Amino acid sequence: MLRSSFMVLGAIALIVLVYGAPVNAAARDAEGFIRDTGNKAFASLSEEGISKVERTKRFKELLEEAFDLPRIARFTLGRYWRVATDTEKREYIGLFEKFIIQAYTKRFQDLSGKKFHVLQSRDVSATRALVLTEIVIPNQPAIKINWRVRSKDDKHKITDVMVEGISMSVTQRDEFVSVIRQTGGKVAGLIKALRKKTSSN
Repeated sequence: MLRSSFMVLGAIALIVLVYGAPVNAAARDAEGFIRDTGNKAFASLSEEGISKVERTKRFKELLEEAFDLPRIARFTLGRYWRVATDTEKREYIGLFEKFIIQAYTKRFQDLSGKKFHVLQSRDVSATRALVLTEIVIPNQPAIKINWRVRSKDDKHKITDVMVEGISMSVTQRDEFVSVIRQTGGKVAGLIKALRKKTSSN
C-alpha cells in the first residue's frame, strides 16, 4: 500500500514536471541538441553496407560527443565511487565506455524503417532539461525515450536516457552495485568483471 502511494506521488510529480513548467530558451536548445543528435545517429548508423568495425567507430564518436560519460560512469558506481582509488576510478571510466559501446552498438544495427521524433521539452533546473522523444516503428507501438540534458556554456551533454520510463543509468547502477556486493564489496571486483566482459566481445 505504501509503495503504491509513493508510485502515485511519483507519477504526479513527473506529470507536473513535464507538463506544468513553461519552456524557455535553455529547454529549446536542449531539444534542438537531441533532435540533431538523434537525426545524426539514424543517418550515420543506419547506412547500409557499413562494417561492424565502422559502425562501432561511429557509435563511439557519437557517444563521446553527446554523452557526459565521466558523470554517468560516476553515477553508476553509486556510493562506491567515494571509496575507489584514483587508479580504480580511471580504469573504471575507461572500461565503462567500452562496456556501453559494446552493449548498445548492437541495438543500432537495424534502424531501417524507424523514425525518430522529438515531442517536447521541459526545464528541470537552470542547467538541466528533459526532452521527450519517440521512435516510431512500422506496425508496432512507438517507443518512448526521454533524455536528461545538462547544459553549460552553450554546450549540451546527455546525462541519462529513460526508455519507457526506466532510467538506463539507474538500471546500470543497480547491476554494477550488485556485482560489487557479490565480489566482496570491492570496486576491484567490478573492474575485473568489466575487463572480462569487454575483452570477450
